[in-house]
Amino acid sequence: MVILIISHFYLTGQNETSFVNSLKNNETSALEIYLEDKIDFCIFEDQQIMLKKAAMLKLKDFLNSYKIVNAEIIHKGTSKDKSSQYKVVKITTNKETFRMFIYASGEIGAKTIKEIRIDKF
Repeated sequence: MVILIISHFYLTGQNETSFVNSLKNNETSALEIYLEDKIDFCIFEDQQIMLKKAAMLKLKDFLNSYKIVNAEIIHKGTSKDKSSQYKVVKITTNKETFRMFIYASGEIGAKTIKEIRIDKF
């Protein structure tokens, strides 16, 4: 039982770290596996509910416009019933600094991210 609990937290941390590392390294194909089929996607003031492919195109455009120098999780939280969680990632680019808000159903893993928001920091 203890091994299961430890491995759960280890894998959760791995998924979280994998997502942030994929973001840092501009590995969009690796990021895509985390998104649900429909996602609430917002860059600056342009918020839309869209299919994963459309959201990935917008994210790729963002990543091509701004070279990420660093990405770090600066805040995170989980709902009381553990059914959802969020992360706030500080993204430092070659031009500006941004805040990325990520909302997921359950732990971050394959097909769990429901919402991504990117704003100026």
